[in-house]
Amino acid sequence: MIRLLADANTSRRFGDACIRLESHFPIVHLADWLDGKHCGSKDSVLVAVLREHGLVIVGFDRRTMAMHAGRLTRQSAGHAGVILLRRSVSQMDYGKQSRLLVGFWKEAENWDWADRIEYLPRP
Repeated sequence: MIRLLADANTSRRFGDACIRLESHFPIVHLADWLDGKHCGSKDSVLVAVLREHGLVIVGFDRRTMAMHAGRLTRQSAGHAGVILLRRSVSQMDYGKQSRLLVGFWKEAENWDWADRIEYLPRP
């Protein structure tokens, strides 16, 4: 069962690296999900759609993704969860990205992700 969706601002190599670490890691890239139907969707639309599908989004878009998710929470619509990689994580360092996410997900996969926003690495 897919639970994580890598945003368009991540590389497919990131998801591939996660799966190399854990062969059944529950991640799919936005370009591969629903045949790329939402690749051009605005973040506000994407966060709402992911809520309907129960998918936690993973990406680098710290400012706007958190803003849109927060807006849905304040409007009582909610979202399915957001994991954002901090500025200290290079967008080209797929190894670091995947190690952070896979390690974190082992701890967090059974959390209630409704309206939760997490940042990696964690303090």
